[in-house]
Amino acid sequence: MNLYVHTINTVVEHIEQNLSEPLTLQSVARQFYLSEYHFGRLFKTITGTSVKQYILGRKLALAAEKIKCTQSSITEVALELGFEYPEVFSRDFKKWFGVSPAAYRNGQNETAPMPKAFIVDRDIMNFQGVLALKETYTYLHEQNLCGICIEVDENADDFYDKLQSAGEGFLTSSQYAGCLKEDYFYTVINCYGDDSGRYSVFYGGEPAHGSRAPHLKIRNIPAGWYVCFSYRGEMLDMLKTFNDDFYKWMSVKEIEPCPNSIGMLTIYDRQDMQNISILVPVKQPK
Repeated sequence: MNLYVHTINTVVEHIEQNLSEPLTLQSVARQFYLSEYHFGRLFKTITGTSVKQYILGRKLALAAEKIKCTQSSITEVALELGFEYPEVFSRDFKKWFGVSPAAYRNGQNETAPMPKAFIVDRDIMNFQGVLALKETYTYLHEQNLCGICIEVDENADDFYDKLQSAGEGFLTSSQYAGCLKEDYFYTVINCYGDDSGRYSVFYGGEPAHGSRAPHLKIRNIPAGWYVCFSYRGEMLDMLKTFNDDFYKWMSVKEIEPCPNSIGMLTIYDRQDMQNISILVPVKQPK
């Protein structure tokens, strides 16, 4: 695990185990022997939220659970979670959930609690004082993949279920046995470019030598330069994180993609499906 990612993963566990304490950016940074400035930037880069907002969100999430599931008074819950003044707790609670603690206890609710941060394992580096993805560049020769293609809408309730079932169905289907090489599995993701949230997702592999893949679509991967990022874990957990990481990386490195019909190419090692390479076409690096 990347050192930066490991540090924040440990920080998240520390916060979770000490939600009843008066946690602050300063106290947590001191606990991990980090400067407040560096720690704040690091936490925001890895989790996508500030230390202050995360601590408050997690305290309020636990408070909401206690309000729902115990007979403790609102004041008791506030004091138990380190709020010095119950009125400050009530104000923060209403600002977060849209209703007062008392109304929340009576079943009124508009906003979901902040979940515990899920830390995506990827390679982060310090580039000229800015934390960003660590990249490598690779030149791919043109190749054809064989597979299936689906269309999804990220705004639909079944977005993640549809992605997962299609990928798992393709990997486990016996009808493709012997037609495709078994060392790597690929996905190609393209958005329609109209802010509709609709994507085409191709699942496939390299055709085995001399074989024909019945009922499979051909997807061409153009030759060219690609920037490559290493992630570890489940791809569905990484989608939003990668989008945020990538746009920040482009800003830091001042590099633009080079459209070539491939939005994002993902390569999985079939021996270790948690080991993922994400490639995006770019102009030839200098």
